[in-house]
Amino acid sequence: MNSHCFLVIVIINIKTMRRFKTRIVFVLFICSIITVSMLFYFMLIFDDKKLANNIINTSRSVIVVGFSELRNENLTLCETYEKKVKLKLVQMLENEHNDDGDDDVNENYLENFVESLKSDSQRMDSSNSTALNLESKELKKIWSIAKKWVRARQIIPEKAPELSSIIEALQHSKIIKSDVSRKGTQLKLLLTLEGGQQALFKPRRYSRDYITDDIYAGADRHNGEIVAFHLSRILNQRYAPIVASRIINVAHEIKPVASPSLLATFVPQKTKLNKTLECFYGECYYCNEYELLCPDETTGTLEGAIILMLPSQYQLQKLRHPWQRTYKKNLKAQWEMDSHYCLSVLKSNSLRPRVLDFVDTAIFDYLIGNADRHHFEVFKDVSNSALLLIDNGKSFGDPSHDETTIIFPLLQCCVIRNQTYQHLRRFAFTINSSRFTLSAIIKQLLSNDQLWPLLTEHHLQALDRRLRMIMATIELCFETYQRNYVLKN
Repeated sequence: MNSHCFLVIVIINIKTMRRFKTRIVFVLFICSIITVSMLFYFMLIFDDKKLANNIINTSRSVIVVGFSELRNENLTLCETYEKKVKLKLVQMLENEHNDDGDDDVNENYLENFVESLKSDSQRMDSSNSTALNLESKELKKIWSIAKKWVRARQIIPEKAPELSSIIEALQHSKIIKSDVSRKGTQLKLLLTLEGGQQALFKPRRYSRDYITDDIYAGADRHNGEIVAFHLSRILNQRYAPIVASRIINVAHEIKPVASPSLLATFVPQKTKLNKTLECFYGECYYCNEYELLCPDETTGTLEGAIILMLPSQYQLQKLRHPWQRTYKKNLKAQWEMDSHYCLSVLKSNSLRPRVLDFVDTAIFDYLIGNADRHHFEVFKDVSNSALLLIDNGKSFGDPSHDETTIIFPLLQCCVIRNQTYQHLRRFAFTINSSRFTLSAIIKQLLSNDQLWPLLTEHHLQALDRRLRMIMATIELCFETYQRNYVLKN
C-alpha cells in the first residue's frame, strides 16, 4: 500500500501536493488506526497473535464472504445462519455412525455423572408425605448450608449431597409470612419460611402445552423455572438459584399470614356451586384486579415454583445485555444485522470471563427457548462473578420453534469454553444409548416430582434437537477458524 502511495505522490505536482498534503496524511492516519484496531480486536477474540496474522494474510475474510452471501441470496443474517447450521447438522448426522469416539468410556462417564445428580437432588429414604417434621433450628441449619455454597462462580457446588434436604424444605416448610413482590413485570409472592428463609413463589399461569403468540410474550412459566434449574446442573452451569415445585393452599397457608399489601389485592370469587375462592392479583408491572389468580376450585391450591433467595450479603448488579432485542417487530437491533457485532462487544467486555459467559448463557437459553434475557445479573463488587441464570420463566413456550437469534453470541464470536464443549458433546450424539440424552436425564431427575410431568414430550424432544443444533454451530466455527482458537481454557 505504501509503495503505491509513493508512486502517486511522485507524479503529483509539487504545488498540488502541498495543497493536499495535510488531507493525505490525515486519511492515511485514519486508515492505519482502523487497521490496527481491527487487528487488536481479532486478537482479543481469538486470544492468539498467530490467528490475527493469518487473518491479515488471508486474501478473503469469512465475514466478508458472509455479507456477500447475504446480498446474493437476499436473506437476513438470521436466515443465513440457520441455513448454514442446518446443512452442517445434516452432514454431522450422516457421519455420526463413523465417529471413532470411545462410546463405552463416554457412557460410563455419563452414567456416573447422572447418578451423582440424582443422589444430590432425590432423597432415597423419603416417602410422598407432604409434611416436613423439622424444627426451626434444624431448618436454619439447612438454609445456612445453601448460603455457604454461594461463591463468585457458583450457587451450588458440583457435589451437593444436602441439595435434596433443601429442596424438601422448600416444598414443605411452614410459611410464616406472605407478601407482594413488586420487582419485575410478573406476579410473584415473597414468602418467609420457617427458619427465617425467604423465597419467591411463581404460580402456575398456563397449561404445559399452551403456546403464546410471541417467543417472549405472556406470563412466566413455573415449570420452566423448575426444569431450568436442573438443566443448569446437567450443563455444569451451576449459576441458577435453587428451585423446587410447591403446592400451596391459599386459604390456609397464604391469606392467614398475608401482609396488608397482599391482603388488599384479594378479591373473593363465587363459583357456580356457590363456593368461595380466595383469588388475588398481587403487585407487579402487569398486575391488575381484572386478571385474578384463583386456586383450583376442587382443592383450593395453587401449584408453582418456589425459588430460594440468595444470601443478603451478595448484592446483585443488573446490566444491559449486549444481545438485547428491541422487542419491536419492525426494528432490529444492531447485532441482528451486523456479523462484526462481537468486536464491538469486546470493546466493553473482557473475553474471560464475560464474553465466554455470554456464550454459555446463550447455549442455556437456546435449549430452554428463553429469548427474554434483556439484562444480565452478576454479584456486585465480587471479582470474576459468573453471569447468574436468574429469571428463567420465559422458557419452554413453543417446542416446534428453535429461536436462532438466541444463539447469536456463539455464532458471531465463535468462542466457547473447552470444558463446556467437551461436556455438551457427550450428550449430543449418544450412539449406543438413549438413556443419556438431555430429555432422558431430565426424566430421570424429575419423574418423581410432585408436579410431573413438568414438560410435554414435544418439549423434551426439543431439548435434544436444539443441543444438536448447538453442536452443528460449533462445528461451523471449527471450519471457519482453527479449532484451538475456538476452544478456550
